[in-house]
Amino acid sequence: MAHIAMVVSNPCAPDPRVLREASWLTKEGHEVQIHAFDRQQLHPETELVDGVSIIRYHLGIFPYGGLLSTHNGLAKFRKAVSSYLNQHPPEVIFCHDADTLHVGCRLRSKHTIPLIFDMHDLHHTWILMPNPRSLIRSLISRLMKRRMLNRATRADVVVTSSDGFRDWMANYGIECTVVENRPCKREPLKQPEQFTIGYFGRIREIESFNLLAAAIDKMETPPCVKIAGDGVAAENVRAILPEAEFHGAFDSEQLQSLMAGISVMFAMYPPERGNISDGAIPAKMFDAASFGRPSVVNAGCPMGELCEVEGLGIAVPWGNEVALAQALTNLNGESVELQHDEVREKERLLRAVNGLKQLS
Repeated sequence: MAHIAMVVSNPCAPDPRVLREASWLTKEGHEVQIHAFDRQQLHPETELVDGVSIIRYHLGIFPYGGLLSTHNGLAKFRKAVSSYLNQHPPEVIFCHDADTLHVGCRLRSKHTIPLIFDMHDLHHTWILMPNPRSLIRSLISRLMKRRMLNRATRADVVVTSSDGFRDWMANYGIECTVVENRPCKREPLKQPEQFTIGYFGRIREIESFNLLAAAIDKMETPPCVKIAGDGVAAENVRAILPEAEFHGAFDSEQLQSLMAGISVMFAMYPPERGNISDGAIPAKMFDAASFGRPSVVNAGCPMGELCEVEGLGIAVPWGNEVALAQALTNLNGESVELQHDEVREKERLLRAVNGLKQLS
């Protein structure tokens, strides 16, 4: 059995995918330690969750959304976690997303240990979100993409979160194992008394909520709206949907009570982000379906195809507020069921990593 160091650039408070994979490996008998970046210093510096040790790095306050503050904060985090792991080298390094991959590559080279890279998303597309037409952001995005691909070729195992991302990586000659971000199946919840649209997750952009507000204006009877999460666009979204019920950041233990209060999950994103067309699958769609709640997602992309093939909701063309209003209305009172849950994903991950000598 092995000592595995996971590295993630969020506070892991929680990060369901990271904690789920860490828990699977812990139950296999491995010792897993998560190194997380708490850039707002809001959470305990050390914590034990389901047998997984979490170390959170408090390195100063680095607000979300700022290009320079994010760059400086991540650089400081990578330096700190590299220093720690060089002094206490693990037997396996497991990097979550491209912004931690530099740590894994250097550690692998210096200590000759296996590197697992879990690509949750196309990280280089996120910098384009505030302004997809910016020449400077486009240049930075291309550099980030080139670095990620170069570093990913050095990983012993590459995992990604969707078939679309696997195919995207295959175009560059990198073989991946797909481990979707699916939770366990749960008992379906009773329907709420009032028709309520939910959005649970990080609030990073306003375009999605402008579209939702426009769709609500088309409905004969306006529904309730419940939004849970935090993010750089939260205050702007309050202005767009002033009648909505807002909750701040939430953890996995609060998810059931939040889901009990909604009829349908809204999970649409601006396609200009880039990763939408290339394969991003919103975890909130899987979370909602695990409680029986349907979702409305983008049409014309992998998430929309998966949603409709598995009967998890309705896919709507981006920008079509009339179709969105109709889809939300049609899903009121409907129940869905996950065809596959985390059991399949656990088998996929363990099969991929068990080939490593240190994990066998």
